[in-house]
Amino acid sequence: MISTRTSLTLVAIVIFGMFGAGCDNKPAAEGAKPGEAKPEGKAEQKAEKKAEPAKVASCNVIKAESICRQFGDANISAAGADFLKNMCTGEFKMEACPADKRVGSCATPEGTKIYYNDGPLPMAADAAAKACKEGVPAGEWKAGQ
Repeated sequence: MISTRTSLTLVAIVIFGMFGAGCDNKPAAEGAKPGEAKPEGKAEQKAEKKAEPAKVASCNVIKAESICRQFGDANISAAGADFLKNMCTGEFKMEACPADKRVGSCATPEGTKIYYNDGPLPMAADAAAKACKEGVPAGEWKAGQ
């Protein structure tokens, strides 16, 4: 007859054999069945995140004021596109201001004001630069951009 202690030892060996024998302490491969390990020597594939293009919006009032206001991602995130659209007295678009006939741009924390030599109030570069630097808020002038 087998003692109780010997019986427990045999049960433990059988249980370990069923569950522990195939265990190699390697994590399962993505999509693998339970108990399957990652193949040796293969590097993990990392999903590449595509960078989203920066958002840009514009309020075109060239026909009325000879300027276009352009808003970057930070402005759009802070204020919201709907708010910017409601504040626009001209043509609002989720795209950059037109490139043709630009005199220069004035970047401020509130967005970028782009001056044009077209429309009812065309500005020369020196006058636009002065308006930018002395404006409220004052901005950073870039000629031709």
